[in-house]
Amino acid sequence: MTEHPIQHGPVTASATEADGVQGLRDQLMAELCGLGATMTAAMAAQPGFVPCEHAFGVVIEGLEAAVSSSDESRLSEVAEDVRARSEHVSAHRGVPMGTAQMPAPAAPEAALLLAALCGIAADAACAMRYGRMDQDVDVFLVNALAALGAGGASHALLERAGQAALAASRLTRQA
Repeated sequence: MTEHPIQHGPVTASATEADGVQGLRDQLMAELCGLGATMTAAMAAQPGFVPCEHAFGVVIEGLEAAVSSSDESRLSEVAEDVRARSEHVSAHRGVPMGTAQMPAPAAPEAALLLAALCGIAADAACAMRYGRMDQDVDVFLVNALAALGAGGASHALLERAGQAALAASRLTRQA
């Protein structure tokens, strides 16, 4: 077995820089929960209505940034886009704009839902880059965000998380 020397470099980010990025990620996630509530309310107000793929694209891009971006300007820009989309849906569908509420999962179910949401969003973002989206996955994402913003997670939503995870995974594997 060949040994490979490991060289460690200095840590370049300070705690305050990391706190700034995490604060922006939290702000973005709060805005996403508000958008999820707005879109869920719009779908409930008019049975059969499903927002356009552009609206769902904003959700997916926002989740991907909230989970993986360390670029402060990108996080701020995406949070503004998410808020603007929430205002747009609210105005055009006559529903109240959802409150931007950072999910603070106190129950294990809510923590599990948040973790599932992040994984599903990663697959959905990858599939979206290839032009593939799934309405059931998209609707699950906004419903889950709305539930997390309200501070909860139902057993039924956790079951849907499993179904959405399988569907999102299949989307990334399509040729």
